[in-house]
Amino acid sequence: MPHIRCILGDGYIYPKGAIQIEQGIRQKDYLLWKFRQLKNLVSVKPRLITRKRRDGSVGQSCRFVLKQYFRPWRKIFYPNGKKVINDRVLDLITPLSLAVWYMDDGCKKNNYTLIISTDSFSKNSIGKIRKLLKNKWNIKTRIKIKKYGKKKYERLTIGSYDLVTFMDLIRPYIIPSMLYKISDPLTTYSIKRQHRL
Repeated sequence: MPHIRCILGDGYIYPKGAIQIEQGIRQKDYLLWKFRQLKNLVSVKPRLITRKRRDGSVGQSCRFVLKQYFRPWRKIFYPNGKKVINDRVLDLITPLSLAVWYMDDGCKKNNYTLIISTDSFSKNSIGKIRKLLKNKWNIKTRIKIKKYGKKKYERLTIGSYDLVTFMDLIRPYIIPSMLYKISDPLTTYSIKRQHRL
């Protein structure tokens, strides 16, 4: 189910079942890749969105919308208005799903550590994701606390040889414009040698 890949990251399901997919203007190539993957489900084709920020500057993004086929998924992902991950969703997560989620919400802290933003998920959902990564692919994660004013958010971090396992899992699905987000093969090879993987 290709829409699952998008909902883990930046996708949003409206109450009536349409899915909005939006990326910053710098990720336009990535958004167009998503559009090509989902074009048979699209109701609103990609268009440029311009917003005026609070500081007076102007931001731009690209957006398209999928048809209103996904109302049941709204109830699954947003039972109380906040995005959650349940066992049914966990069963659908594949290496490609993880790759799209990482391209949406992940970044390299350095060549040996990556961070995945899980700000939109509940504590329970984050725990389920961590358990899935460990049990299904033997990838251990840690929690990093990010503060925004008085609010605190939990984010996943993956480091060292677990990063190698994760990168090897998602690398085949990373599109060219997003290769900057993953460690180069020489770095991961070096980590493998250090840990004799």
